[in-house]
Amino acid sequence: MTVPSWPAGLPQAFLKDGYSEEGADNLLASNVSVGPPKVRRRTTSNVEPITGSMKMTESQLAMLKGFVKNDIRDRSVAFTFPDPHGGSPLLVRMRQPIASSPMGIEWRVQVALEVLP
Repeated sequence: MTVPSWPAGLPQAFLKDGYSEEGADNLLASNVSVGPPKVRRRTTSNVEPITGSMKMTESQLAMLKGFVKNDIRDRSVAFTFPDPHGGSPLLVRMRQPIASSPMGIEWRVQVALEVLP
C-alpha cells in the first residue's frame, strides 16, 4: 500500500506564528514504598507532537478536507508531510480534526500532527 503524501497544492510549511513542537512523553514512573518513584523509558521511540497554522484559500481548504476524508480516511492513515526544518519528509498522523477560522478572504487552518517513529 502506498503512503499518501501531503498534497502539493496545499501550503508546504506552517506559519511561524503559533507553531510548536513537543518532545516525546516517553517516561513511565512507578511509586515505591520508600523513596522517589522509579522512572524508566516507556519505549525506545515515541511520537512527537507538532502543531501549527497555515493560510489557505477557500479552494485549498476544500482540497484539505477532501484529503482528510478520502486519502487519510478521517485521520486514520499516516502520511508524509514536509519537514518544518527542511529535512526529508516526515511520516505523520493527524492528532485531531483540523480547525479553521476566517482571516479576511483566506482561512487560518490549525493542524495538529504527531511525528511517527
